[in-house]
Amino acid sequence: MNRLAFAIVFILCISAAIAQDSTSTKAYELDDAYEVYNAVLTDEISSGFATGTLVIQQNTVSKPGISACLTDEATKKFADAEADFWRANRKDWILLRRFEINKPYELLSEGTIRAAFRSDGDWDGFYKRHPGSGGYIVLSAVGFNRDRTRAVVYTGRHCGLLCGHWSFHLLEKAGGRWKQVVDGVSCSAVS
Repeated sequence: MNRLAFAIVFILCISAAIAQDSTSTKAYELDDAYEVYNAVLTDEISSGFATGTLVIQQNTVSKPGISACLTDEATKKFADAEADFWRANRKDWILLRRFEINKPYELLSEGTIRAAFRSDGDWDGFYKRHPGSGGYIVLSAVGFNRDRTRAVVYTGRHCGLLCGHWSFHLLEKAGGRWKQVVDGVSCSAVS
């Protein structure tokens, strides 16, 4: 094989590998994670922020800084779940229609959400497309301890220029149900 042919084959192989890597976002199919999401979203819904269909970003988000947001006691208690949180959030995931919540919802890609702002210009345009949505929700992948009785997840709600809520959540499973732990998260943001 001459050098030119070898170079062309080499470049095509590298290009294929890069293209494959850039499309490696996979479906998030972990049933336990959707149970955790249901618990967290049920609390969000009960806050009454949305009167219509919820908008949930389909792509997970990775958020650093969880260690700084946990009390010393929570850091010890949720150490395995925190380690798994870091592992699970090394890549982006695509959320599936597996939420079991008492509210209609739609999953929109990050690109679709961004496009709504580009074409409509602002939050007024977003709310014209998604009335009563209360904005849109972002979720991280969920980190679990080894026996899947403790979980860590990040959520964010974007609802306007100076409107939103972002926080890590600690949950424990007891009696087959996930419940949020009230104490342990020392930072969250509200605007």
